[in-house]
Order: sequence, then structure tokens, then C-alpha cells
Amino acid sequence: MSEKLKYVKIRPRHRDELEAAFKSLDANVVCDALYSAAQHEADWRWSQERCLNMLDHESLLVRSSALVALGEIALFRGHLDLEAVLPEIHRVARDPALAPFAEDALDNIRAAKLLQ
Repeated sequence: MSEKLKYVKIRPRHRDELEAAFKSLDANVVCDALYSAAQHEADWRWSQERCLNMLDHESLLVRSSALVALGEIALFRGHLDLEAVLPEIHRVARDPALAPFAEDALDNIRAAKLLQ
């Protein structure tokens, strides 16, 4: 049996809704908020900061989603503060469970032409 990836559209949310979601005990709710912030929030620095904060979350799912979302900020917004982001990506990449997600984030940052 083969599994097919399913595209899930991430809806835009207001900041107050995002902030509430970031405090949720449900990792899926937090992840959805990270993706919404990365894809739709106009203030990329605000979204970047939320992603960086989630890199130390207790849930592996949230930590990996924060990495993916950082790459999405680069792709969707065309900006990242690389001096703040790159050391954190490299730090969490030492965890073998997060290394593939860190590499994907770096690939997206390169694709956005923010990193050569």
C-alpha cells in the first residue's frame, strides 16, 4: 500500500489567534499556527521569532515544523535574518531526528536565494 502526500491548504490567521495557538498543548495546533504565520503573516520578523522560539519545544513534531516554517518564511516572504537563524538551524541539526528538517530549511533558504 502506497501513501500519497496530501496537500493541506493553510489558512491565514490573525495574530491573536496565532498567539493562542502557540500556547496550545496540542502539537498539531501549534504546527498549523507556525505554518500559517510563515505563509501568511506580513511581518516576517515576527514569524521568524515565533519559529525560533519553538525550536526548543518539548514536541519533536513542533521542533521539526518550526524548521520547515523557517524555510517557508524564506520562500513565501523572501526574507530571514540569517545571523539569527543559521546558528539555530545548525544547533538543532545536531539532533539526528531534526537533521533532515534542518537540511530542508537550508535548501529552501538557498532556493529563495538568501544563502548561496
